[in-house]
Amino acid sequence: MAEYILKTIRIHECCFNIDITIMLPEKTDIKTLCLDHVDKLIAEYEDSIAELQKGMFEETKSSAGDKYETSRTQFQREIERLKTQISQVHTTKAVLLSLTLSKSITVGEGSLLTVSLGSNQLTIYIAAALGSLKYNGQQVQAISVQSPLGTALRGHKEGDVIAFNQKKYKIEALA
Repeated sequence: MAEYILKTIRIHECCFNIDITIMLPEKTDIKTLCLDHVDKLIAEYEDSIAELQKGMFEETKSSAGDKYETSRTQFQREIERLKTQISQVHTTKAVLLSLTLSKSITVGEGSLLTVSLGSNQLTIYIAAALGSLKYNGQQVQAISVQSPLGTALRGHKEGDVIAFNQKKYKIEALA
């Protein structure tokens, strides 16, 4: 069963208070989710390379002359492109593996946070640019600390309000 960090915040609205409980997933679960995603990407790229190599071999049996050389060059370029992507994903995996699981005091690499943007809430893991991932039905945005939003959030702490792209983000919970 999934573990969550629960935090209740009180919002003062006109003449009454609203209590909202924020469920922040465990950082270890989100790190594992990211690592699984990266491993899946590596496997997909490796499968694509194997298919291209198979196609290149079959092309050599049925082609001759310039057509053979052109096809072989195209296969080779695509294989090299995929190898470059695999290398980049391995670098991302190394970054993920190096992240600590200790609680963050300020936002930085390895931070897991919930921010409110108006009435919407976003869960963000500052680790690597992996995009939107799903954890038990909840969207988690995995972003790099070098991304524009990551840079805007870096160094801030729980309760801070950050202006970014003409919007105000409030850090509600930080782990």
